[in-house]
Amino acid sequence: MENSQSIGNRFDLLRLAAALAVFAAHGDFLYRLHLPVPFPGHSLGSLAVYVFFFVSGYLVCESWMRAPMWRAFWLKRLMRIFPGLAVAVAFSVFVLGWAVTTMPSAEYWAARGTWNNFLNNVMGLATVQTLPGVFESNPFARAVNGSLWTIRYELFMYLLLASLAWFARGRRWIYPLSAFLLAIAWQLARSGGWDEALAATGGPVAELFRWRDFCGFGVPFFLGSTMAAYRVRPRAWMAAIALGAIVCALLADAALWRQVAVWVLIACGTLYVAFVGNPKAGSRWRADLSYGVYIYAFPLQQAVVELCLRRVWPLWVSLLLSLGLILALALLSWHCVERPCIQAAKRWLKRWPTTEGTQPRPAANS
Repeated sequence: MENSQSIGNRFDLLRLAAALAVFAAHGDFLYRLHLPVPFPGHSLGSLAVYVFFFVSGYLVCESWMRAPMWRAFWLKRLMRIFPGLAVAVAFSVFVLGWAVTTMPSAEYWAARGTWNNFLNNVMGLATVQTLPGVFESNPFARAVNGSLWTIRYELFMYLLLASLAWFARGRRWIYPLSAFLLAIAWQLARSGGWDEALAATGGPVAELFRWRDFCGFGVPFFLGSTMAAYRVRPRAWMAAIALGAIVCALLADAALWRQVAVWVLIACGTLYVAFVGNPKAGSRWRADLSYGVYIYAFPLQQAVVELCLRRVWPLWVSLLLSLGLILALALLSWHCVERPCIQAAKRWLKRWPTTEGTQPRPAANS
């Protein structure tokens, strides 16, 4: 996740809203296995993740255009993602998991699954979702780190954007072309059974990668990059198109047109809300809690669900208790881990040459 540095936008608030939407969707699902689905085939959580990828594509593209250097690009990305992730995974394994496991402590620490979970998730792979003896009686049993799997796709997008931007040598058309090709690949993967064929291999790639996820997230990511590269600003027609896309997503019978409508809704709606009116009013709150909410919510919600079901407390109690704990840890994560690491990256960058690995900036008519 890229830190929002654009002057006068609501990206931080939009990301927080998206993280809270994922929280709400998971809260309902983890408590009673009910998933809110605003559009056929698209849950509330999946729509929120699309918002994350659109905003990330916008901000990461801006960051590359400001400083098109590989070393600086990756330092900023990795220092934004991994310190907070490492602390959150350590909390879920060494604090929360140990506190709620039904296994004796010595067996929990000796179990291979405990350390597999930690190493797998701290590297951003998130293919190991369970811990020994943890959440085994929950409605969605055993899952501990259920939100972290999208981070590996975020990293894929960073690599793809930097590679394409480098080889395009500042030509901005590479971003809309990438979005278009990924949309075509999504349809081909769906109709051609690419993911089913990959899953049949049973190898490690099948655990890490799904074509429909990669392409589905990639389209809003590169639509965000396109709007950043061409400096698109909100217009009234964007709001009209977003409303039309909602209608299309509700009524379309074909999966392809419904998916296209969702992508259009996310792109036009998110950009319009981010910049329309007086966006400075939405950019004064400088604590970016969205990432902390995202990485802490799932394990905390599972723990609170376990408590609430045991005591026969209703869903709204589970949601309120979870939200308070999650926001508290997100604040600590931002002030004690995320922001200090972002600032450290900035200090390190000031000591590096500014010309190493650079390339021409995009021309106005590229």
